[in-house]
Amino acid sequence: MPLDLTPYAVDDTARPTILVLPGGGYQMLAEHEGEPVARWLNSLGLHAAVLRYTVGEGAYPAALLDGRDALRALRTGRAGLRVADDHLGVLGFSAGGHLAGMLATDSADVTGAAPASFAGRPDAAVLCYPVTDLRDTLDGRIPNLHRSSARSLLGDASAELLADLSPAARVDEDIPPCFLWTTSDDEGVPALHSLEMMTALAVAGIAFEAHVFHHGRHGLGLADDEEPGVAQWQDLCATWLDGLGWLPEDDEE
Repeated sequence: MPLDLTPYAVDDTARPTILVLPGGGYQMLAEHEGEPVARWLNSLGLHAAVLRYTVGEGAYPAALLDGRDALRALRTGRAGLRVADDHLGVLGFSAGGHLAGMLATDSADVTGAAPASFAGRPDAAVLCYPVTDLRDTLDGRIPNLHRSSARSLLGDASAELLADLSPAARVDEDIPPCFLWTTSDDEGVPALHSLEMMTALAVAGIAFEAHVFHHGRHGLGLADDEEPGVAQWQDLCATWLDGLGWLPEDDEE
C-alpha cells in the first residue's frame, strides 16, 4: 500500500520538520493527535507531516516499516517538504509514542524487519504518554499493567520479540535527545512506562527533559480544552526545541 503521509508546510523553505504519529493502541488512529498537532508545530515555525501508519491485528512489522519509509520520504524530499539537514524529529502519542520510540532507538537488526528498510534514526524525539515496554514486566520486575498495544501489534509473540520491540530496552548512547510527558494518574498507559524510559535514558547518559503532570486522563493530545495545566507541555516542548536550535528566530514567541 502507498505511504499515507500528509505534509503540513509553513512555506517552501528548508525548516526543521516533525513527523507526527497519532495514538490509538495500534487499533485505530486518534484524529485529535494528528492534524491539530501538526498545525501547532506550524505555529512554531516547523514543518510537520502526519503519518497514518498500519494498524489492526498483527500490525508489525508494517507499522515500523511505515515509520521508516516516512523518515526516508521526508529526508529525500519525496514528501513535498524541504527538511533542514539533521533536523528531522518524531512526535508520538501513546502507541504512536511507542512507534516514535522505536524509530528513535531503531537499528538494522530489529527482529522481523528487513535490514535494508532501516532509514536511520530521527534527530529528536517527543514521546507523549508513550508505551515504552511490551514485556510482561517493566525492568524485569514490575508487572506491566498495559499490554493491549503489544497484543494489537504482535498477537501472540515470544518474550524475545517483545523485548526487542520495547524502546526502553533498546536505549543506547546514540539515541537522539528526547522530551517526554505523561500524567501520574493515566489509567490507559501508566506513568511507569515513561518513568522506565527516563531511567534508561539517564543510565545511557542521554540528554532528555521529562514532565509528569499531577492529573489527566489518557489521550489528552494538546490538552487545550480539557486540562489547561497539562497543556503546558506545549510551551515546555517549544522551549526544549528552541534549546536544540530548532525554532527559527523570526517565528519564536
